[in-house]
Amino acid sequence: MILAEAVALGLVFSLYSSEVLGFIAGGLVVPGYFVVISSKPLTFISTVGVAFIAYFLLRLLSTQMLLYGRRRLLIAVLLGFIFSHISRQLVLIYPSKILFDLQAFGFVIPGLLAYWMDKQGVIPTLSMLMVNVAIVRLILILVHGGEVVV
Repeated sequence: MILAEAVALGLVFSLYSSEVLGFIAGGLVVPGYFVVISSKPLTFISTVGVAFIAYFLLRLLSTQMLLYGRRRLLIAVLLGFIFSHISRQLVLIYPSKILFDLQAFGFVIPGLLAYWMDKQGVIPTLSMLMVNVAIVRLILILVHGGEVVV
């Protein structure tokens, strides 16, 4: 239930920030999912880290091949998927609590974040992501009677 509420509120505030401020917080659904992992700092950091790896590889690939439009989005999501999957496989190879916490969250989320970092810049994307996550998390806490719900 909390995931659905977080994603729904994330969609609303992503739309608002896109229309009013002109920046998207890493994709429309990304803030809602980041709210869910906001209480897990290592997972939060590793998901952003995977997005950075996908972003840098996307930039590198775009110097070697023609990437634009849907193709660029697909490559970004595919790179995010690959490195997110690798982060999960490391836990299977070297099982430990720290590596379990360092798994990237989701398979599509890092790629969407990488795509928007490439499209509108790293600072605007991450800034809007942090603002939207904070607002959505605050609203969820207020709605659920002051409990930290995620």
